[in-house]
Amino acid sequence: MTTLITDDTRRELAGTPTPPPPAASTRRFRRPRTGTPLLAAVLGVVLFLGILWPLVMLLVSAFRSGTPLEAATWTLSGFAALGENLTRGDALLNSIVLAVATTILGVGLALGLALLERTNARGRFLIRPLVLISVSTSAMFYAMGYSQLANGYTGLLNVWIRDLTGHGPVIDIESWYGLILVDSLHASAFVYLFLVGPVSKLNATYEEAAAMSGAGQWRTLRTITAPLLTPILLSATLVGLVSGLQSFDGPLILGGPADLSFLGTRMWSLINDHNPPLYAQAGAIAVVVLVALLALTAVQSRILRHRTFVSVTGKNFQGARWDLRGARGVGGIAIGVYAVFAVALPFLALILTSFQPFPGVWQGLSLRNYELLGENPNVGPAVTNTVIISAVGGAIATVLAVTIATLVPRISRWAAGGFRAVTIIPLAMPGIVAAIAVSWAYAAVPGLRALYGTIWLMIIAVTVAVLPVTVQIAAGATAQLGGDLEEAARMSGAGPLRTLVTINLPLILPSLIGSWLISAVLISGNLDAPLILSDQDTQTLSTLTYQMFSNQNQGQAAALLTLLIVGLLIAGLIVGVLHRITVRRLRRPAGDTGAASPSTPASPPAESVGIE
Repeated sequence: MTTLITDDTRRELAGTPTPPPPAASTRRFRRPRTGTPLLAAVLGVVLFLGILWPLVMLLVSAFRSGTPLEAATWTLSGFAALGENLTRGDALLNSIVLAVATTILGVGLALGLALLERTNARGRFLIRPLVLISVSTSAMFYAMGYSQLANGYTGLLNVWIRDLTGHGPVIDIESWYGLILVDSLHASAFVYLFLVGPVSKLNATYEEAAAMSGAGQWRTLRTITAPLLTPILLSATLVGLVSGLQSFDGPLILGGPADLSFLGTRMWSLINDHNPPLYAQAGAIAVVVLVALLALTAVQSRILRHRTFVSVTGKNFQGARWDLRGARGVGGIAIGVYAVFAVALPFLALILTSFQPFPGVWQGLSLRNYELLGENPNVGPAVTNTVIISAVGGAIATVLAVTIATLVPRISRWAAGGFRAVTIIPLAMPGIVAAIAVSWAYAAVPGLRALYGTIWLMIIAVTVAVLPVTVQIAAGATAQLGGDLEEAARMSGAGPLRTLVTINLPLILPSLIGSWLISAVLISGNLDAPLILSDQDTQTLSTLTYQMFSNQNQGQAAALLTLLIVGLLIAGLIVGVLHRITVRRLRRPAGDTGAASPSTPASPPAESVGIE
């Protein structure tokens, strides 16, 4: 899932502190626009080919009778069957119910975590690492982990209770309430990133004034804090609805066994379970989903742009922690419960399942599943494909994001608004919709048809999917750069390209490393796009894991997921070390050269400079 992020959260992701409010400026500085038209034109072509052209071809696919690779006729059969497809198995109603339910629980849980982090609760320092682990973990991992933990037949929890009491199953996670629980846990981590900045920056002055007037903490929370957070909570609610309507992994893995139908799984069934695939019907559903999500995203963007509830001021601002007094332990227990359900239980279930000879069998635990993975000829190519797709896709998304963030202050307002609008579109494109759009966009063009069935087509699809995330991170990083740095470079004779390479990029390099890692991790766990675009030669670890899981090889699927998680942790540690080394080098004293620290926006010695 991807989401819009506020300025405060951008700084959280970028690893840069909130800058102090600018002093009254005596003159305005607009960054130079020279040398940018060609770069803007190239970027426009790239975004057109990657985002807008697939959208056009998605609409075309809904009116074509065949597959992307064959001659087809124009038809209305896709829309003629639209009503049946939306109502079959209550797919549309189920998707709406799932979106609303996961939004209520996810936003509530995320708000609780954000508020707890602002208190003196015991263990509050664990909240952010736990959330980052959850964000970095794919929805497929959550669904498979909880399936192995509590499915009604061989779930570890049910087997354990059955062995103790002789009764069971006690809980069946492959059900409505199980799906809502798992999707809400995963969605809450993303919504938390959206809320933590505004909540942490709430001005304590208002709360102190309420306390001096005799109001208790709960009354202050209800009458002061809640109204101040109303705009961001409304935006977070829209984020949750968009995420819920996009959900695919959970409905496929947990909803399928319960015979629950959703829009995403219905599109997948129309393509996967029919020969030839019914692309016209799947395309018609995709168009409806896309229009609905674009409308929600537009409303969300409009609310964010016109947010006027201000609690952070430049004068006497402070964001004090709330004293829970005797309830510090209760807060710590709440954090512990979240850690158990969001991280410990799904991880533990997968690890234990990977050692079982058969699901639900505790005797004969061994490394046999890992040995079978070593003998499987498909694992090696899947690892190679996943590494290439994740690394290259994350790098391309990060480069595009930096280019967009660098260009926006230098081009006209309408052009900048156009770039922003185009980069928001993928927020409203579920992975399976994006896969259908990309497959038609490139297979229908003779010169680009060679990409069909290769990992490069998947790279395009997943790059588009994570682009909004990298754009938000890059925007947060570049926003910390003072305009006086570029002004000084220009006065010294440096051109825009030299300024970018020698000044801006070194300062934002730590944020770019983080952006690449986050996007690569999100890509590595992506399931829906590879399911549509991959074949036997281009399988990824996510599609191979799902194939094993659906073929009742849960032990090997759990072992493969465990190895993937261990690999991501190792990669994260390596990148973290490189990140720390880079930050230390950039913060090394620069003598009298006047080099600016990456964490402190430079300011001119004589006067304050404002940036338009």
